[in-house]
Amino acid sequence: MSVYKRGKTGPHWNYYFRVRGVRYRGAIPEARTKWEAEQAESKIKQEVFEGRFGLVHSGTMKLSDFIDEIYMPWAKANKRSWKGDECYAEILKQYFKGKALCEITPFVIEKFKHERIKAPTKYGRSRAPASVNREFEMLSRLFNLAIDFKKGESNPCSRVRKFKLDNERYRYLLPEEEPALMSVLEGKRAHLKAMIVVALGLGLRKREQLNLRRDQVDFSRNVVIAAHTKGRKNREIPLDVLNPEVREILRQLCNGKRPDDHVFLNPETDKAFHDIKRSFHTACRMVGIEGLWWHDLRATFCTRLALARYEALTIMSLMGHKDLKTTMRYIRAVQLQRDVRPEQSVHKLATQKKYGRQHWQP
Repeated sequence: MSVYKRGKTGPHWNYYFRVRGVRYRGAIPEARTKWEAEQAESKIKQEVFEGRFGLVHSGTMKLSDFIDEIYMPWAKANKRSWKGDECYAEILKQYFKGKALCEITPFVIEKFKHERIKAPTKYGRSRAPASVNREFEMLSRLFNLAIDFKKGESNPCSRVRKFKLDNERYRYLLPEEEPALMSVLEGKRAHLKAMIVVALGLGLRKREQLNLRRDQVDFSRNVVIAAHTKGRKNREIPLDVLNPEVREILRQLCNGKRPDDHVFLNPETDKAFHDIKRSFHTACRMVGIEGLWWHDLRATFCTRLALARYEALTIMSLMGHKDLKTTMRYIRAVQLQRDVRPEQSVHKLATQKKYGRQHWQP
């Protein structure tokens, strides 16, 4: 048995042994005699052979320490959305303050869920179930990472259900709403006009569009290259797939810019946009457009592709969908629209006169 004390009067017994070239060493503070130390070492060896060593005292790390020392460094190295995790991390650290990983049980997590859903937001509004689900998902990912790093044995979130959501919505910019919206994009909101035309003509996600750089617009090949996408695969969208006006707008925006310059710049700061919220919603409110989000412009692009009778796989490719089921949601909605209102050719005039080579024919 390889147990010893450091020096002649060391405070603790220690163990040291090798298994297949791997060294194992540590203190046995509970042992008072050599025999007790040898018994403890024998148990540790047995756990090594069974692959359980390191899990005996796992879960004793504080959740806040695990977030600061392990989770956030890992997130910054592996996740593009790590900035969002910083916000959720503060919420989790505050709620589970002082608790070790092993002390966070399914019951504690259920309590966390229901207290969070009842707590109003900082603006005094009701908290959305989807927001609590995002916090819950980070907590679950945190426990899975703790297992990977031998800091925990199990994930208590696996025995807790997320809130059920009823947020599947289908909203797009109606043909009668578009000219009204464009009419108020003047003055301090004038920069939105080009951005909205491009969003409707290319179907880029908001982050893809705000991060678009000059070298991603290839006029020689007549395509825009969407990079750093949600699906982590670049995709190409023809500049005139729906609206030839998009090409001219992008040509003006790209004029004189270096390859790594952003295409869309905030006119007030001359820097890239961080986000677009207030000005867009203000413009919609001015003309009485309700329930329209920026992401709905992307849904409008998909809808108009379906109305122009593009094939489902082509639409899927242009949208960057991983699953055809997502694309079919839009196509079925368009088909239902035709069945319910056959006398009204929705988008027919706009599609035939403005949106591309493939015209929808009833």
